[in-house]
Amino acid sequence: MSGAHDIGNPPRKRKLIEVALPLEAISKASKADKDRKVGTIKNIHKWFAPMPAPAWRALLFAATIDDPGDTDRRAELLTIIEGLVPDKGTAPSQEALKRARAALAEQGSELPTVLDPFCGGGSTLVEAQRLGFPTVASDLNPVPALVTRVETQLVPSVLGKPAVTGPGDGFEGIADDPMVGFLADVEHYARLVEQRVREQVGHLYEPVEGGEVVAWLWARTVPCANPACGIPLPLYSSPWLSKQKGREAWLRPVVSGPNVRFEIGTGTSDEIPDATKRAGRGKFTCPACATDVDEKYLRKTGAAGQLGLQMLAVAVDDSSGRRFVPAPDTTDAAGIDTPDEIPELDFFADNTKQFSPPLYGLKRQADIYTPRQLHVLGAFCDAVAEVPQWVERDGGDESQATAIASVLAICVSKLALANSSQTRWKIDQRNGSSYVQPGFGRQAIQMLWDFAEVNPFNNTGGSWLSQITAVASGIKALPRDQRPGITRQVDARKAGALVPAGTALIATDPPYFAQIPYADLSDYFYVWLRRAAAEMHPDLFGTMATPKTDELVANRYRQGDEERARQYFIDGFVEVFSSLKEASRSDLPMVVIYAHRQEESKDGEMSSSAWDALLEAMITAGIGVVGTWPLHATNSTRQIGQGANALASYIVMICRPRDATAVSIDRRGFISALREQLPSALRDLQQSSIPAVDLAQAAIGPGMAVFSRYAKVTEPDGSVMRVRDALALINDELARVLSEQEGDFDTDTRWCVRWFEQYQWEQGPFGEAELLANALNTSLHGLEDSGAVKARAGKAVMLRPEELPSSFNPVEHHRVSVWEVAMHLSRVLEGKGVDPAGMLLARVRARIDDEAIKELAYLLYNICERKGWSDSARRFNNLVSSWPDLQTAARAAERQGAVPTQDSLAFDSAGDGDEEDLLF
Repeated sequence: MSGAHDIGNPPRKRKLIEVALPLEAISKASKADKDRKVGTIKNIHKWFAPMPAPAWRALLFAATIDDPGDTDRRAELLTIIEGLVPDKGTAPSQEALKRARAALAEQGSELPTVLDPFCGGGSTLVEAQRLGFPTVASDLNPVPALVTRVETQLVPSVLGKPAVTGPGDGFEGIADDPMVGFLADVEHYARLVEQRVREQVGHLYEPVEGGEVVAWLWARTVPCANPACGIPLPLYSSPWLSKQKGREAWLRPVVSGPNVRFEIGTGTSDEIPDATKRAGRGKFTCPACATDVDEKYLRKTGAAGQLGLQMLAVAVDDSSGRRFVPAPDTTDAAGIDTPDEIPELDFFADNTKQFSPPLYGLKRQADIYTPRQLHVLGAFCDAVAEVPQWVERDGGDESQATAIASVLAICVSKLALANSSQTRWKIDQRNGSSYVQPGFGRQAIQMLWDFAEVNPFNNTGGSWLSQITAVASGIKALPRDQRPGITRQVDARKAGALVPAGTALIATDPPYFAQIPYADLSDYFYVWLRRAAAEMHPDLFGTMATPKTDELVANRYRQGDEERARQYFIDGFVEVFSSLKEASRSDLPMVVIYAHRQEESKDGEMSSSAWDALLEAMITAGIGVVGTWPLHATNSTRQIGQGANALASYIVMICRPRDATAVSIDRRGFISALREQLPSALRDLQQSSIPAVDLAQAAIGPGMAVFSRYAKVTEPDGSVMRVRDALALINDELARVLSEQEGDFDTDTRWCVRWFEQYQWEQGPFGEAELLANALNTSLHGLEDSGAVKARAGKAVMLRPEELPSSFNPVEHHRVSVWEVAMHLSRVLEGKGVDPAGMLLARVRARIDDEAIKELAYLLYNICERKGWSDSARRFNNLVSSWPDLQTAARAAERQGAVPTQDSLAFDSAGDGDEEDLLF
């Protein structure tokens, strides 16, 4: 809960966000929000990399409320923030909101308008309205603009109105919940829409006797490459349909004349046939003649228009549960004609990394749908487009007609998410059950060879009614007493003009440089939203596709090369921040969120085009970073894993216009200022238990706070230092500070760090190990005795954590080092979980400073990151990331008197001890 790293003390009243935040509470709530599947605004519509709602709630309050300068009052304000961020990620209680609003009102000044020029999924504005702020939102992209308009403008406009067609004149339940009438209308007209669509295209979906179809499972086919065979080769990646215990089901291919048909095998067996997919990209084997096809053949065949479709099986639910039946011998599903009106929009074919279907001849948006999916989505769009007339015919007013139909248009867009060939049939790794996984598991449109076609007319995942239920759960998460905001489709370069000059609190999460092609991905939704909602929102859907020319991302495919794309990004954001600076209220900071890892360049240095581009734009626009906060908010199911360019944390930058009286400084002075300011800032970051993987990124904030407080920093040749070079110096200082922390460790630990940096877990010369021990005033014999090292046959090797003895007793062990305790903690955490590791931490506190353990983990992660040792890096990052939970578990063990005894610490290394013992 340490202060943000505010460099310098300008003569102004600071806001709480510049002094203190309850980081642990905010991060815990943000993680929980990411993990929640229902009851959040994320259920309203898909958006890419959304910022957690609890974080915005806390940040907006803290950016507006004055820091009292009094420790007791500050503690009260921090308690209010904790009340705003319940640890399960839910909305705050009415009492918590009342306290927050009262604190804001006590300041006496009018609340600012919260302005977000990159509104995305709308969480900034929704949480601003929850706190009572007026809001203005904008986005160049019509998809997030519509979603945010529904959340913050249309839904608030109908709160408290009776249902158009509800019983008792529609007033039933409104006294308890002003949203009841609106939700009743959404459900009513959703069922009318489904009825209309069933009448038009329901005949295309053949029923199965004795049950209701959940999904039809398909594989694309290519002609076998063997001319003597030539059968349609089904391209599928797994034989498994379900691994649920007692309901196991799998595919058995049977060659039958010129085709392959599939039978359904059940139960477990050692002879389950392989899928046609082989290891490696684009490699399949013909089940008839065993001829292999490769990526080159698939692309050639696809470009020639020779891809086909074959049904593999049908997933059916009946009274006994889920079962699978073979594809019917005769079906019209594969032979349905494509409708006349389809999305003719082409994919962005230049970016094959994130849009691979064009490589195989699927060049249009329409090509990733089956013909009947095109029929049904078009029918839903056309029916929803009529809803405003239906509502007004039934006596509803214009605001109700627009709000109801707009929500249903969003439901059609979500229906497309689960009704294309981007939909996978997934096996739950926990219990083996199977389910439909909608598209965009990653931020890409990929070529999938096998997929699930959902039944849109039942009530399981992916159907029309399931979309209504999901979107309604998201709408229920909206506040109930907000006044309608304003949402516009506007280029962010001009967004500052949406509010009177000097009136806004700027809070935004801008695009992540080149990581996400937002506009190209959004076309997937846009083609359906435009068909359903163009007449309701002509300002959003006047073009054939989402605007791309002016999109502020560093898209090298559009700008020509990476350097031009980078400069386009910088130039655009100079305009953005210049505009926002004019709109910003002078007493308020800007809150800018960024999440991007630095990359290692070819010469081994850490750099980031994303960070230096954004920061260069800020500084050029006359804005400086005065403070930073790291928020840990990654959910437990994040697909991007260790080693990928992804953060576990968001970096919150607190920004203000640079002081007009700022002076210049030379390189030597800048380095001196870094060395004075950065160490304490880094310790604050470490005390917040920021994941080790994110420490270098979080250090950018306080480092750039030093850099940006000067009018310029000059190099020895008189040139102005580039942001990129400043970032390199910040990284150098980070490495120096971490290395200097070695001085806080005992001599055994210092030896282990040096040896680890040289050899990791590999063997090294005994003589070299002994010389290092003598130099550090320890002994190799003592290190062996401690259990950290083995030395034999002229070699020395460090024991991996999993190789350490499980009978470790930190209380009675005569020689305990920070290294040894850290390795044992990591072993128990990885093998047994947080609670046993927390008990071990409780045992060692009497002998070892637990902050030193965490500092060691940071240092070791930094070493592993530089060396490219990803497995060890993951281990040490996990130890740091789990630190708050370990401390909580340790305190609980101490309170309950559950700190284990010597007997419970020991166990048989063969694993035959009592499973109820706490195995350390």
